[in-house]
Amino acid sequence: MQDLPADILFLVCEELARKRDFATLFTCAVSSKSLVKPALLWMYRVHDDCSIRNSSEVNEADFERNVAAVKRICSQWTLQWKSIIRSSLGHTRYPYCLYIRSLDLRNLAELLEDPWFRELSQSFFADDMTQFLRKPDTPMKQKIRGAKALYKKLDVPVILDLVGESITNYVSTAATQNGATVALEEISGEISGLALPRWVGRISKLKSMTLWDGAALSESVATSIGHNCPQFDDLTFYGSNPDIDQDLASFFSGLKKDSLRSFTALSANAVGPETLLSLNHHKSSLQRLKLDGLRSAAIKNLSLLQGCVGLVSLEIQDSDGSVNLEATENDIFLEVIAWLGRCEKLRELLLRNLASGPAILTQVCLRNNVRLHTLQVTNYPLLGNQDFHRALSHQTSLESLSLKADPEGALRDDIDVLIASISQLHKLRYLNLVNTSDYFHTSEILKLSSALTRLEDLSFGGYDVTDDLWRGLANLHQLRILNISAMTSFSFDGILSYISALKDSNKGLALWVMSQKAENPLSDYEQSIIKQSITETVDGKFDFTLFREADSDSESFSD
Repeated sequence: MQDLPADILFLVCEELARKRDFATLFTCAVSSKSLVKPALLWMYRVHDDCSIRNSSEVNEADFERNVAAVKRICSQWTLQWKSIIRSSLGHTRYPYCLYIRSLDLRNLAELLEDPWFRELSQSFFADDMTQFLRKPDTPMKQKIRGAKALYKKLDVPVILDLVGESITNYVSTAATQNGATVALEEISGEISGLALPRWVGRISKLKSMTLWDGAALSESVATSIGHNCPQFDDLTFYGSNPDIDQDLASFFSGLKKDSLRSFTALSANAVGPETLLSLNHHKSSLQRLKLDGLRSAAIKNLSLLQGCVGLVSLEIQDSDGSVNLEATENDIFLEVIAWLGRCEKLRELLLRNLASGPAILTQVCLRNNVRLHTLQVTNYPLLGNQDFHRALSHQTSLESLSLKADPEGALRDDIDVLIASISQLHKLRYLNLVNTSDYFHTSEILKLSSALTRLEDLSFGGYDVTDDLWRGLANLHQLRILNISAMTSFSFDGILSYISALKDSNKGLALWVMSQKAENPLSDYEQSIIKQSITETVDGKFDFTLFREADSDSESFSD
């Protein structure tokens, strides 16, 4: 039989890697000499997607029923990391660590901390791997039943540092010796401030960093990136101490001007005025900015971002929610409106727990040059925000809308204005009104469903929602997720009639009835019939929860 050309074999393995079909890639690697190199290259290039947590062989239910499968996957996961690390010592047949694009130390940390790894740890750190074994000076001990020795907790951060040092040093040295460039493009995990500038200096193709602690960032890291990593443009960190605003500012200012494309702070308590101002150093390149958990000092200085007008996606979360810019910082309030009004490329805007968010959006939504596709606003009162809700109707390009407002005290006019405005957004495919819709009836949902025929994902609350709802929802032929958190009184026949009206375009529909009135229960048999029907009709799923009020007697202290 004639062998296929090498480039065809490479493409086959690339497609298997794209599908994360690790089992087939492994089979290819051991089945043919012509396949071993492309199969191994692609298997290790996407190695960080292989772990217990996302394996297709098991799910959460399998941990009880299928222990053998879990152990097998953990063993494979362990062997894969061991082969990568040993290859950085030059002790493997193939240089696996030269194949990887992402050095995800989060994945390794997950393995080292996994309970299933305990019985594999001794073999993992055997022989030449002993140099990576570190335990705390005062190790914690856990009792293990039987005659097993006490398990000593690993010093994971130190182990990660040693592994990262070995791998980055090896790939850099190999690239220099071979006159090539390293394959690594991403690094992530708990990386120290001492190691980071050294590592990035070795990774010339570095594009993205995801750090556990933003405190690792400094001007020296920026300098190293500037000298060695011309493609770097993406930064994420999970959190940091609140006193590093100046260091963060030095990092952003130290990077090459207009080089940063995306910045995400998943806990932005360290981001202050200096950091906000320094981001203007990338005003022409910055497209995505996510700042979760900003403190009040940063909220009062949001206008310092006004140079960043190339944003495509902006997400801001106020950790305190106490600063009303319109009332107390009106100059800043007006400057923020002016800034967002100049962001003509802005397509995704998420404002969470921002007290002045609705007032800002009232003006921004009326701008003809701002055409949003995604909008999320949370933690604001439904009462008194009719102007904001009217302004929403001008954003007719919206495809995704999520409003989480407090409905307490809202009047009939507040609800009517909101319904009328959302009904003008005919391009909506995703709509989430849970909480906001607590006082909606069947009629309000019917009005929305008749106007928004492109919906694919709909979530809402309400009360006294009846079978009359189904006739309207049956017209949503693109619907894939229907999450009903309202107080409902659906009947068995009503739900079945809706399912029978579904089209092929509703394939895979997930129907969740999450708060059915206790006086309108569905028996286990009826639920099983509904599940069978939705599976047979559109290969869908059905979940049902009966609402039960808290028993006041059980919650009170007895005399």
